[in-house]
Amino acid sequence: MNNQDFNSVSSTAIVTSYPRIFTDIPYEKEIYNWVKKNCHETVTLNKMMAPEIEARYKLINKILNNSKITQILELASGYSGRGLIYSEKGYCYVEMDLDAIVKNKINLLKEIKKEIPANLKILSSNVLRKEDFNQYKNYFQKEEPVAIINEGLLRYLTFEEKKLVAENIYHLLSVHGGIWITSDVTPKKFSASQEKVIPNFESELSQITSRNNLNNRFENINQVKDFFGKIGFEIKEIHKFKEVKENLYSLKLLNITGDSIDQTLEDAIVVVMTLKEKRKR
Repeated sequence: MNNQDFNSVSSTAIVTSYPRIFTDIPYEKEIYNWVKKNCHETVTLNKMMAPEIEARYKLINKILNNSKITQILELASGYSGRGLIYSEKGYCYVEMDLDAIVKNKINLLKEIKKEIPANLKILSSNVLRKEDFNQYKNYFQKEEPVAIINEGLLRYLTFEEKKLVAENIYHLLSVHGGIWITSDVTPKKFSASQEKVIPNFESELSQITSRNNLNNRFENINQVKDFFGKIGFEIKEIHKFKEVKENLYSLKLLNITGDSIDQTLEDAIVVVMTLKEKRKR
C-alpha cells in the first residue's frame, strides 16, 4: 500500500474544513481561508454539514477532556485545528496524515500562528504501515497513557485496511495504555439520515474519492464490537452526537431545525475503546 492510493481521500479534508467556518471552533476561519487561497482543488462544499462536523469535533473533545489523558495521537487530522488548540493547553500532541496534507498544515500554521508550538508534531505517515505509525515513539513518554483520535479515516478503508490500522493502535496501547476515540464506526443507517439533511452527499463524495464505498461501512454496533473484539479491543463507551446538540453554534447560525437533523445526531456515534483486560501486556 502506498500513499498514492489515498491521494483522492486528501481532498475530503477540504470538504470538512469548509463547514467548520460556520461553527465557533477557534482558528477554523483562518485555516479555511488559507486552504481556499492555497489549495486549488475542485470539490463540492456544503455548509449544511456544519452541525454534524461540529458535533463530531465537540463530542470527541468532551470525551478527551474527561479522560484526563494529555498525550494525544490524532490520525488523518486533516486541516482541523484541534492539535493547535490542545498543544497550546500544554498537551503533547502528535498528528499524522499524508505528505501533501502535512506540508500544507505546517505552512498554514506558520502563517496564522508564526510559530508552531514545540509540543505539536505533525508527521507524514501512511497509518497502514507499521514503520510509519511507529514514529510516535519519538515523542511520547512511555510510562504515560495515550489517547488516539480519528474522525473520518476508517470509513474510506476496506475491512482489511481497518484491521491493519487497528493492529497498529493495539500495539501502541499495549505499550502505553490509554484509549481509542473514534467516530469512524458509525453504522450504515447514518448515511440514510445524513442524506435527508444533505441530499446527494454520498454521490458527490464518491466523485471526489472512489474509496467512498458503503460496503466498507459497519452494519451495526454488534459488527463493530465483533470486528474490533477479535483484534483485542473492547468498547467501553458509546456516545451519540446528540449529547452536544445544545452546544452547536452552527444550528443557531444556519437556523437548522427539524426531525432530520435530530435523526442525524441520533444515528451518528463516537466510541471509546480500550484493550481487553486479558490481553493487556
